[in-house]
Amino acid sequence: MINKYYYLIPFFIYFFSYLLLFSRQKNLYRTFIVLIYSGFIIQSFILLLLINRYSIYHGISIASIIFFNSWILMLVIIIFSLLYKAKYVLIYVSPLAYLTLFISYFAPAADFRTALMVNSSLLVTHILLILLGDSLFALAFMISLIYIFQERRVKLKKNLKIFDKNREGDKKGYKKYGWDEVFYLGKGYNLELLDNMNYQCLKIGFPTLTAGLAIGIYLSNSLFGSMTTVKPIEVISLITWLIYAILLHERISRGLRGKRAAIFSIAGFLMIVSTLALSLYLFPQIHGFLH
Repeated sequence: MINKYYYLIPFFIYFFSYLLLFSRQKNLYRTFIVLIYSGFIIQSFILLLLINRYSIYHGISIASIIFFNSWILMLVIIIFSLLYKAKYVLIYVSPLAYLTLFISYFAPAADFRTALMVNSSLLVTHILLILLGDSLFALAFMISLIYIFQERRVKLKKNLKIFDKNREGDKKGYKKYGWDEVFYLGKGYNLELLDNMNYQCLKIGFPTLTAGLAIGIYLSNSLFGSMTTVKPIEVISLITWLIYAILLHERISRGLRGKRAAIFSIAGFLMIVSTLALSLYLFPQIHGFLH
């Protein structure tokens, strides 16, 4: 079994990278990027060890699933930051992945042991699709927050500055820069770009989540032998699905964009957090987890 202390290795690498940013020295930007990618590579290596050590037939721990969720979220963040050339995605969104990684260390000592009673391939597919969909919606959630803050700043004819301070010099003669100045690479916090990223997360995340929920319902029927029993997690999952279904429909048919679309994304993600809290922490037994 992989020691959970290994989970903290990439976490502290990520944490140290942010300490560098607080110095607000522009020449440390490349070091920050290198540390982020290095932490992700190490996290990927630990994940490979988990896959090699764990067997779906002998149980999957809650901690390992949350660790996997953090890895998927980090992967999605890196891909979007590269595709859209929006480096600020790394600084504003990746802390969600770090937080998830940190939570995995303190996750309950419970295993998912229903694999012997259901199709293991479908179970893995269900977990993968749900975590991928949740990660895309987590990215959409943070992008929505950035959009709302930036829209307000645009009305004030200012650029978004959540963390940074004014440029200043020091006694050694070099200049310090706010985080926004370091990450502002042309496109910056363009509202249209942010809205497009939000939409792409929805277009990919909704069918992914739908497929994952469909497989989950099938597995639940196989495990409990009936679909007539309604469980809290299923109700919340359905509400979450409906929120994103309405959002996707409104964006396609009525061209819903901007702040209203961002608010829908925020509401949907809050429901996802509620679902994860129910299934992994408050009532793990309803999802097949045994202590």
